[in-house]
Amino acid sequence: MDRRDAKAGKQVFRPHAVLAAVMGAATLLWLGVLVYLLRFDGVPVQTFLSALFFVLFFGVSVTYYGRTRIVVDSGGMTYRGLVRTRRFSFADIRKVDVMPGPVTVYPVRGSRGFVHFTSLFAHHRHLARLLIERSGLSPMRA
Repeated sequence: MDRRDAKAGKQVFRPHAVLAAVMGAATLLWLGVLVYLLRFDGVPVQTFLSALFFVLFFGVSVTYYGRTRIVVDSGGMTYRGLVRTRRFSFADIRKVDVMPGPVTVYPVRGSRGFVHFTSLFAHHRHLARLLIERSGLSPMRA
């Protein structure tokens, strides 16, 4: 949770900031490798393409972690991802699942689609509890 806006009762949840920092460092590292490769003659094209792939991959990753957020306010939740933004009122939310694993996944199913977030979000458990409580859902016990 990055901040609370007490006036509006708004809470913002984002992926852990360290993820964006690590992806940014990886982008710079691979950009350095790509520039370093330009100094040599006879480097195979596949090597340049591989380095370029990693620059793009980590660049997209840092953009994803920098842009993605979930805002919970008095009316519902807004999920902003890399390419889309979805709004769900609490009445629209039908189910919040918990799929445990090395990275826990929380699919949020609404009447008009679904979104998901993972344990890579700061305060992900609080976010899941908040969505369940405000949507009037009852937690299922194993």
